[in-house]
Amino acid sequence: MPVYLFWGDEDFTLENEIKSIKDKVLGDGSSGVEISPLNYRCLDNPDFKSLIDALRAQPMMFGEILYKIRADKYFLETIKKVKLDEKQTDEIIKALDMVSDRVHIILTCPIAKGERKKPDSRKKIYKAVQKIGTVKEFSAFKAYEEYKILPVLKSMAQKAGLKVDNEVLTLIIRQTGPSLRDLDTALNKIKLIIHPENVITREAAAQIGGDSQNIFAIADLILENKTAEALFSISNMLNRSHYLEILAFLQSSFSKFLTTKIYAKSMSSFDIARKTGQNEYAVKKSMEKLNKISLKKLVTIKQNLTNAEYEIKSGIKEPLLALECALSGEQKTEGN
Repeated sequence: MPVYLFWGDEDFTLENEIKSIKDKVLGDGSSGVEISPLNYRCLDNPDFKSLIDALRAQPMMFGEILYKIRADKYFLETIKKVKLDEKQTDEIIKALDMVSDRVHIILTCPIAKGERKKPDSRKKIYKAVQKIGTVKEFSAFKAYEEYKILPVLKSMAQKAGLKVDNEVLTLIIRQTGPSLRDLDTALNKIKLIIHPENVITREAAAQIGGDSQNIFAIADLILENKTAEALFSISNMLNRSHYLEILAFLQSSFSKFLTTKIYAKSMSSFDIARKTGQNEYAVKKSMEKLNKISLKKLVTIKQNLTNAEYEIKSGIKEPLLALECALSGEQKTEGN
């Protein structure tokens, strides 16, 4: 049955999924025929009656119908959530069961990054959609998930008609961050820069610049003992990212640094990359950074970050203060 519930904080892929369904059901516009508003209808958290009317819609002479319905107040715990009684709930479930095969219903629950919300799977209407249709989560990548972002970005570049190797893709990710929308914008900028060529070089990728608050830069600042600059960047990032995301990235980064430092004594960058699941270019860059850094220092940083995470989660210290103490403590320990 053509009923979907799409939710998550990765709005770029969620919107692309909807576009894919829309193109398949109503056409992609390549024929020159404009899609009628009778066939493609959008509702924003409709009231109960409007939702029921949409679920009961019949295409008749107009061809297939696609409804895109933002419905977070029906599925998420929000201030504006809809309180349905048993009769209304049963009516929605019955309407879902009887959706026409020529009416496609896409229910969406977009979630702001960092809110950590999700649909309540205990709700009857959630279970009804799950039973008859498709429930799909669109989760945004974390900064430390570079290995997951890389193949997605490579696919995006190929679709854009661009040729690029993994080393340059890694550079683009580290300059731009993990947001797929931002990465798509970066690819479009590079495409304009290199036109009429289609091969992305390191020089072309470098021209798009980077975010001064890029989380990848923070790990480098910590390695370089630039505590004040690292804390300034963390402070700025805390305005738009949850502290757990920042900590998770730093913990992951320094775990990889430690592993790379240990393996570098007896293994090549290629072997380290294969053993740890990292990109070889990233391993090479890490090896360069770690040449002048002792294993003891890396262990100390990792321990201090772990302590900071405990203090924050336990409510002992505020996130920025705990991280400030961790980084300052690392420097003090290193100097002794």
